[in-house]
Amino acid sequence: MPSNIQILRHIVKIDYEYVEKILEVFLESEKPTVDWNSFLSIIRGNDDKFIFHILILVDKNLIAAAHSDGRIGIQRNYSEYNVSIVPWRLTSDGHDFANALAKPGVLTTIQEKFKAEGLSAVIGISKKIVEKQAMKLLDE
Repeated sequence: MPSNIQILRHIVKIDYEYVEKILEVFLESEKPTVDWNSFLSIIRGNDDKFIFHILILVDKNLIAAAHSDGRIGIQRNYSEYNVSIVPWRLTSDGHDFANALAKPGVLTTIQEKFKAEGLSAVIGISKKIVEKQAMKLLDE
């Protein structure tokens, strides 16, 4: 059985494929906002992994509350999370990052070469990859 430290290390690593799946829900939504229920097929009983990734995306201002008080409805209460169903939206930077990850080859490059990098680095790298792809299109 893994120790608590091993479990914690597993949870705190950013899974960029999982991030892409989360952002895809926003991009595919017919509405400008989504909420917790929009992600039930992704969560599949792994609330900790989902909350970890959502909070990281909020920290980087890629996801925001859709209402003026700025609260996303996730609060830690000792060893559990309390979730209120409130609307979330992608920010402008969130749309840019989500669209970059959706481009062919970007996620694969990140997973193969930059998986151990933090989110700030991966956001910057994804922008550079997309810019390079756009420059190739302009040169054609």
